Amino acid sequence: HVLQHDLKLRRRSRIWLCPTAAFTFIPLHAAHPFRMKADRSGRELYLEDIYIYSYTPTLSALMRSRRAMKTCHPRYSRRLDSANLVQGKARFSPLSIASSSLSVNSFLPMSNSLVHLACHGKQDRNQPYHSRFAMREKPLTLLDITENHAPQAEFAFLSACHTAIGDEETPDEVIHLAAGLQFSGFKSVVGTLWVVDDAFAKHVIEAFYEKMFEDSEDGVIYCTKAARVLNHATDVVRKKVPLEQRIVFIHIGV
Repeated sequence: HVLQHDLKLRRRSRIWLCPTAAFTFIPLHAAHPFRMKADRSGRELYLEDIYIYSYTPTLSALMRSRRAMKTCHPRYSRRLDSANLVQGKARFSPLSIASSSLSVNSFLPMSNSLVHLACHGKQDRNQPYHSRFAMREKPLTLLDITENHAPQAEFAFLSACHTAIGDEETPDEVIHLAAGLQFSGFKSVVGTLWVVDDAFAKHVIEAFYEKMFEDSEDGVIYCTKAARVLNHATDVVRKKVPLEQRIVFIHIGV
């Protein structure tokens, strides 16, 4: 009500959440009153029914991403980790997990502006910079990612567990895999707050990319669509996917 009535924020506007301390562990985007309308005609609206939300680890990170969007070419080179996702709608070159012992420079090649990772993610609570994606021979750590500068990078979808949850000991420092990708140059990132169930996640991901490539010319898509597309994807799978596996996905960045 504050956003609508006091701030006069129009319905379906973009909003950014920048939580600190204990709030970094709460899915704020899923906030709703858990009650029916006064006339019993249905439930009251969720926050994500009214606005298109995104998160940002820091305000400076969001400002950097916005500035970078003004200087980069906003097209994706169609490179996806899963080659069966939207096969009929775009051309791309898969990055094979079989060759996942590659260096971070191979993971973020200069020609690659889109990355989709479908693998295991591990949050290291004792040493957050050792949080990692599980690769075939050598893990890709948060430290590897943050030390790499990828100005060409635009969008990453992290379909792995615990990629956007911080460290309990230092919650204000926002140290997690999704934030690391944003700091390294990605302007828009979809991450996860807790364990992802592949049986349900596939429905969200399929709906996401179907919408992302909808009406695109020659498979070209733009990272600024990601927040709205994620909002759409989690809404259309309501009957297939339980609440905790819909709200596990969050958008970070522009």
